[in-house]
Amino acid sequence: MDSIVETHIHEYHGEKRGDLLYTKEMLLAVGDRYEEQIANARAADAKYR
Repeated sequence: MDSIVETHIHEYHGEKRGDLLYTKEMLLAVGDRYEEQIANARAADAKYR
């Protein structure tokens, strides 16, 4: 199941107007790139949920 989750990525950079407009597919691609890191962070945080 694909979902959009929060990550520790807080800064995005764009050179021109519109560079920082992300579609759902673009956000999911970021999730795919950092999937292991996100899973580890969620596992570490699981006891607080």
